[in-house]
Amino acid sequence: MKRWRNLAAAAAVLVAGALSLQARHAHAYTFLEEVSDDPCERMRAFDPQDSSAAAQHARRACRLATFERRLAEERREAVASQQTARSEWVQKWLETAQPARVSHPIAIEAFFGNGIVNYGGALSWTVHTYVEVNARFGRREMTCTDANGGMTADCTRTTWGAGARGFLFDKDFSPFVAVGFSTTNAPLKIVHPNMNGGADYLDGKGNANSVSGGGGVQLATSYVRFSLEYLYEYVFYTGAILNTDSSFSEALNSIWVESLKTDRHGVRFQVGFAF
Repeated sequence: MKRWRNLAAAAAVLVAGALSLQARHAHAYTFLEEVSDDPCERMRAFDPQDSSAAAQHARRACRLATFERRLAEERREAVASQQTARSEWVQKWLETAQPARVSHPIAIEAFFGNGIVNYGGALSWTVHTYVEVNARFGRREMTCTDANGGMTADCTRTTWGAGARGFLFDKDFSPFVAVGFSTTNAPLKIVHPNMNGGADYLDGKGNANSVSGGGGVQLATSYVRFSLEYLYEYVFYTGAILNTDSSFSEALNSIWVESLKTDRHGVRFQVGFAF
């Protein structure tokens, strides 16, 4: 019986020891969990009158964390302000720059008429309420004298140009004024009298630069563009060279200038698709 009492006492001691150890572990675990990651929370754990190194360190850490949070908030506010200002600027630009009459600013167009060229294509872009810029390519089929003196040789003109239109009204139908710059080239062939009483066959090519001015009316509705335009071409440079030796030919250039001068007035009808 005595032996059983000793065993019971030993068991009680073991149980008490285990419970005590478990309590110590639980207490240590709870202490670690209660330590805050916030420097200011750790600072508040110290008495305000505490001047120990740990307390002073906690106060400095709290001040630094507060300063960093304030800087981060100021940066967020600055970024938000910049984004708002940018959005307002874009909206204002769209309201003032994009015309009410044109919902699709870019258009591919074809034109027909007369002048230095009589047909071709254009790419236009309405960049502002009252301004359109464009690039053009045009041709005019022409024949000239062949080596036998006939009128069967090809002297077709080819023109590349760029220009702009200024519209008077922000409406579907509006008058406009136009300016442009063009460069034109073509093969040239003529039979030219020589000093011996005979004739020389001159084969070469010509080029010219010109500026234009004019005006007309345009109807811009949904995806469609229509315009009728008068323009005047002022040729400020011409040149003509022979194919044989690339030398300048006065005779070819004279014919070239006269041909361009004859066609300096033109009327064009233009139609296109906008997108």
